Amino acid sequence: MRRSAGDLPRLLSKAGKILQVAILAGLLAGCQLGSTAVPTQTPTHTLTILPSSTPPTLPEPSRLPTPTPTAPLPTATPFPPLAELPTSEISYLIPLTLQLVGERSAQLLFELDHAATGDILLGMVDQGKNYVQSIPISPNLTYQQINLGPLEPGTAYEVVLGLRTPDGSYAQPAFLGEAWGSLRFHTQPTAEPLRVGVIGDSGFGEPVTAQLAGLMAGHPLDFVIHTGDLVYKAGENASPAEAFAIKYFQPFAPLLHQLPIYPVPGNHDYAPDARLDGNPYYFHAFPPLSDAILAAQTSSAKRQYYALVYQNIQFIFLDSQVFFGEEGREEQDTWLSQRLQDDQFAYSVVISHVPLFSSGAIHPEDSRPVRQVWQPLFASAHVPLVLSGHSHDYERLMVDGVTYLVSGGGSDVLYPIGARDPHSQAFSVSSHFVLLEFYEDQIKILAIDKNGKILDQAQVPLP
Repeated sequence: MRRSAGDLPRLLSKAGKILQVAILAGLLAGCQLGSTAVPTQTPTHTLTILPSSTPPTLPEPSRLPTPTPTAPLPTATPFPPLAELPTSEISYLIPLTLQLVGERSAQLLFELDHAATGDILLGMVDQGKNYVQSIPISPNLTYQQINLGPLEPGTAYEVVLGLRTPDGSYAQPAFLGEAWGSLRFHTQPTAEPLRVGVIGDSGFGEPVTAQLAGLMAGHPLDFVIHTGDLVYKAGENASPAEAFAIKYFQPFAPLLHQLPIYPVPGNHDYAPDARLDGNPYYFHAFPPLSDAILAAQTSSAKRQYYALVYQNIQFIFLDSQVFFGEEGREEQDTWLSQRLQDDQFAYSVVISHVPLFSSGAIHPEDSRPVRQVWQPLFASAHVPLVLSGHSHDYERLMVDGVTYLVSGGGSDVLYPIGARDPHSQAFSVSSHFVLLEFYEDQIKILAIDKNGKILDQAQVPLP
């Protein structure tokens, strides 16, 4: 079972807290780590422990190997109130977020508006293991991916980015003019059920999206799946970066402070006004994942399609826009066939933006090319569950033993029902999200609207 990520003790008054951070920074300054060459690409670092005496040698930046169990880490400096570091004049363009969480590792991403010197500070929430770990960031790069590991399975951690100030203390980058704070997350649990949230088509920046995210954050989720269209009408913002900041990172902050959100690209994420230097900003916000727990995936430089493994369940994330002119269709089809034929997993769950089946009244014909190619594959591979968005409503269908869920109600821009598909078992025009619980013998489905009302519930039996 997962441990509770309880509140940190408030050790000092507000002034005392600032003093405590300064003391910690002084300890860090007294333990100067050896310099390393600045990498020419996005760096990854292994963890280094901040000791009370002799500092360790910092390894050269490198891709993390497959984590292996290690002895408990030693006690070091007291755990500071990481969430309450004062804000820096340097700001986040992409706030510190969890890109991936495994049993013994995690992957972070952030982007600053100016390069800076600083450290990722990581500690266990469990007060029985009271220490801080320090991972230096590159002082010359604004966009950085950091690998954490080895971590302990099913354990709660807190992490923050601390930037060095002229007086040697720490300050955290601001995001949209306010402190982003620390992230509190738990590594992958080993005990069932695995709890997953699903939401899609949220990218208008409406208050209801933040409302739904807040409701989801109140559930003990392990991760969230986004079914695409994270941002609409990016051209009405000053830049794609601002559009993602206001329409994705800000409303989903309650979730992003706790867990990773794994998305698929939607058609609006490919829109011309959502591109940076000709490339969809989506791929800048969600770079390729390189952790060793990943199933074999594309060697592409962008995270267009990928697979994750949680508790022996393979989650396959696909780009349905390859059916509508985007590149990579042949490569993705070959990769998908390989993933579905891999029998080392209990089963696979598939996610795509455009649904294979939908009763929504808007663009119903978009499903046809996707269905013609993928539906026979999913049926023959005995995929129990397929998740999609694109149609701004909720629907559950059953076709050839496969349950298809459409969850595109992440905003108040909703679509009415059109011609009811004969396979449809539930349909609702509602702003909503979906909760999934994965057990050994079944998958439980619970659809919840913005007011907390249950729209639909069902069970998917597993062999």
